[in-house]
Amino acid sequence: MHILRELWTKNIEEPEVKTSYEHVLNLRERLGDTLKIAREELEKAQGRQKHYYDRTAMCRKLSVGEKVLVLLPTDSNKLLMQWKGPFEVVATVGVKD
Repeated sequence: MHILRELWTKNIEEPEVKTSYEHVLNLRERLGDTLKIAREELEKAQGRQKHYYDRTAMCRKLSVGEKVLVLLPTDSNKLLMQWKGPFEVVATVGVKD
């Protein structure tokens, strides 16, 4: 607090101290601005990715009793996927009609 009061009241005798403190405050301000820009660019990129995904995505409505295949990880490696089934749909969850 003492340092900030000195900077605000301009009662600093040593110019090196003033410039280093000003540098830290300016750096914080620039980092905040950079963070804001990064968030804006991230939102833009997410919007573009959603647009391209939605172009080919299809809404599939399954009804109880239908037979389906499910893409599940293999027993030996969780990163490898394999179609398993057919399984019967017993219930639908979160479907708005």
